[in-house]
Amino acid sequence: MAQDVRQQLRSHMPVTAKYAYFDHAAVGPLPTEAAQAIQDYAQTASQHGDVHWLDWSAGVQNLRQQAASLLNASPDEITLVNNTTGGLNLIAEALPWQPGDNVVVPANEFPSNYLPWKNLERLGVELRAIPVPPSGEISLKSVSDTMDSRTRLLAISWVGFSSGYRLDVGSMVELAHARDCLVMLDAIQGLGAFPIDVQETQIDFVCADGHKWMLGPEGAGLLYIRAAHLERLRPMGLGWGSLAAGAFEPGSAKLKTTAARYEGGSANMPGLLGFGGSLGLLCRLGCHLRESPIAQAILENVQQLEGKLLSAGFELSLPTRSDQRSGIVGITWGASAPVPESTLIAARQMGLEQGVVTSVRGGRLRASTHAYNDIQDIDRLVDVLKAARKKLSS
Repeated sequence: MAQDVRQQLRSHMPVTAKYAYFDHAAVGPLPTEAAQAIQDYAQTASQHGDVHWLDWSAGVQNLRQQAASLLNASPDEITLVNNTTGGLNLIAEALPWQPGDNVVVPANEFPSNYLPWKNLERLGVELRAIPVPPSGEISLKSVSDTMDSRTRLLAISWVGFSSGYRLDVGSMVELAHARDCLVMLDAIQGLGAFPIDVQETQIDFVCADGHKWMLGPEGAGLLYIRAAHLERLRPMGLGWGSLAAGAFEPGSAKLKTTAARYEGGSANMPGLLGFGGSLGLLCRLGCHLRESPIAQAILENVQQLEGKLLSAGFELSLPTRSDQRSGIVGITWGASAPVPESTLIAARQMGLEQGVVTSVRGGRLRASTHAYNDIQDIDRLVDVLKAARKKLSS
């Protein structure tokens, strides 16, 4: 199944005509469906103005349903956001904090899952950091040891943006809930690549922009809010879009009873329609299934990268266990001393010149592989890195 899905998804990815693309942990390329949805919107809007606005709105509601199916949630629990940062800030500002409360986050978090909680210090909320080793592994014990009776929220990334370490979300939620603590999951490095079931894990909040592994455009994402928590959150960003059906008149304050109440103003219509195109494609290929062929194809690619790069003498930052791996592989060749970042950037540039796309993060060259990458892509990456190492080490 993984091989079938690899070939099917690849046929929808125009980027493959030129590039061996290994930068999905930064910004993923658009599949044909996403690009076409955006082009159709632009053409219709230029020729007809808002005459077809209801059709666009129906497309956005279809995206809400797709996002709910992706997570095994109710559409009423999905609010569409501009980005992960916006969703994290929404939860940070909407929860009812008290002076002396604390939030626990890993010490190696991406700034978007650090600054919103740091900003709560103005309200007397303490920010606590979980110690994280270079491997990126976050143990249940380290989380538990950082928490206390005043911990109200664990804010954590499903996949480390630099290490690629993938959490066991269910175990983290179980630990937090036993301590009467909520869990906010930054899922941007996991959704689209690996399945997650919010009913099975009982997680409280999940947020992700669509522009990485879900292959959507930038500026269109999703936020899941468990229905039981909706009324405990302070209303935020209110506007006409927050109002219940039939309440669209001056002076009305009757809000929607769903998570869509947080969509107060006009939407990023072309971005959301494009996101619907990419997410619909991934869901048709089974990215939400427990035994996801998308996830299987990604892990097979990681295994291929591991074997070929180790055989070529590279050093990898990669979890040993497959259930802790993601699509992210950290690569370097410094046997006795770290490779300077300037050298890694030069290696990345050499790759770009050969049509091989990667990033540099955490003192390593980061290759992030999706399900449509094939063995030819992998061989191109390995060959480019061998050539770069030879040239830059001389």
